[in-house]
Amino acid sequence: MKTKYSGKTIFLRFAEVEDYEFVHSLRVAPKSATFLSKVDDDPLQQKTWLTEYKKREAAGVEFYFIISRIDTQNPVGSIRVYNVDFEAGTAQVGSWILNDNKTMSAGIESILLIIEIMSDMKMPVLIVDARKDHSTALRFIKKISHRYRGEDETNHFYEIDVPVLLATFYKENQHYVLPELPEKDV
Repeated sequence: MKTKYSGKTIFLRFAEVEDYEFVHSLRVAPKSATFLSKVDDDPLQQKTWLTEYKKREAAGVEFYFIISRIDTQNPVGSIRVYNVDFEAGTAQVGSWILNDNKTMSAGIESILLIIEIMSDMKMPVLIVDARKDHSTALRFIKKISHRYRGEDETNHFYEIDVPVLLATFYKENQHYVLPELPEKDV
């Protein structure tokens, strides 16, 4: 797997322990905290979590990305692939948070880049979830998912068939992540 995936306006890179204050700021922001599991008010707790995460990354079972703007290099969000199960061919995606400094297309670019990552990992099924009361996220997830997987007390779970999404949604929106080819002279 590459260590950096780039779109037109954003790129994904692996989260580092030093990102703890930024990640904490995302998770406690009032706009996003509503739809996330609660975190401690102490940013050092996030540092501890990221330290443990790096062990899971090294083991190949979890990948946490910082979403950054290409133009300023400033971080604007996060997205995480976790519960990676190569035998079952599945992984979950979550911790998808963008702040107000994001680019207009950061949302679609980041999910397209995650699809690239899943394809590179030869992972055919991506499981996504959203809080039952998060109507915006649910609307988008329903649009790109292929099967309803179930629910728990707070979340709905959906499956995305990565090869199908690559052939449809990704192909239709690849202009967000692929460089434009120059026109050929006729």
